[in-house]
Amino acid sequence: MPLDMTGDARHNPRVHYRRYLNRHDKITVVCVQNFDYYDYDESRFADYASFNTELEAQYAPISPDDALDAARELPGDHAAATQALHLVNAIRAHNGLTAHQL
Repeated sequence: MPLDMTGDARHNPRVHYRRYLNRHDKITVVCVQNFDYYDYDESRFADYASFNTELEAQYAPISPDDALDAARELPGDHAAATQALHLVNAIRAHNGLTAHQL
């Protein structure tokens, strides 16, 4: 089962902004509504947070806690653990932190 990082925002019909791991494994901000989620890999959203503006999404602190919690909900799922680790590493790079600082 893939890691699902969409959270409750998946059901939001209003325009909102999310942090997403792009194809270059960099965190970027995407503008979405509930029907847009079908076009995105649910395991590549960086966290569960959604924002009303692009600037809020760009500058709000980002933590790996959501990815780690999502992986814990799928014990024994190697694919989910691998996806969570991938997100954690991208968040660490985005925050400019080394592994032991996170």
